[in-house]
Amino acid sequence: MPKVAKDVMRFSTAVILVGAAPVAIKPVLTSLPGDLPLIAADGGASALLALGKVPDVVIGDMDSLISRDALPSSVELIHLKGQDDTDFEKCLARIEAPLIICLGFLEARFDHSLAAIHALMCLRHDRPVLLAGDTDVLLRLTGDVEVALPLGSRISVWPLGRQSFESSMGLRWPLTGLEMAPGEMIGISNEVSDTPVKIAATSGGDGYALIAPVEAMGAVIAAVTDGVIA
Repeated sequence: MPKVAKDVMRFSTAVILVGAAPVAIKPVLTSLPGDLPLIAADGGASALLALGKVPDVVIGDMDSLISRDALPSSVELIHLKGQDDTDFEKCLARIEAPLIICLGFLEARFDHSLAAIHALMCLRHDRPVLLAGDTDVLLRLTGDVEVALPLGSRISVWPLGRQSFESSMGLRWPLTGLEMAPGEMIGISNEVSDTPVKIAATSGGDGYALIAPVEAMGAVIAAVTDGVIA
């Protein structure tokens, strides 16, 4: 169980955060170690229970939560009022872990996907956050990364604010010297020309999202955990 201090839950391993989007999370969930802490963002508890999984903690404003009676008494509820931020934002602000793996936040409704991107842009910490959907994985980063992807793989870089890049290797269209920002320049549909891909981000930027096919999730996770998440 996590250590709780000043409303921040601290974990020594990666954690899995599950949202309520009606997408198939089972394939991704079953590919991850079964002993990682499970946290539900409000209605995400229903998605976990439907798969026979019980969350360790439920966080949110509880407007989408099933009856408390449906949850074992061991499940901790963290009820956070307020409609100015989403349940996803509430969770990200209160979880401290080497990696936060998020399921059920992409690809069901476009406005919910936009809200997930907004949550990443609002983060005030530099911890890696990975969102996995049916088609893509999205890794939020604030610094350099090296990831081993197959030649020819699709890879995109989306700025989460204003972000410059010192250099890149292994990309068909290099990022060296580019400054990106939404509404100005983005890096969609690049291609892996050599492996591993290396991206050096200029310090002090707002961060960026690396987006790759969901089949590359293992490689993307390994890029920020040295292959060990438990």
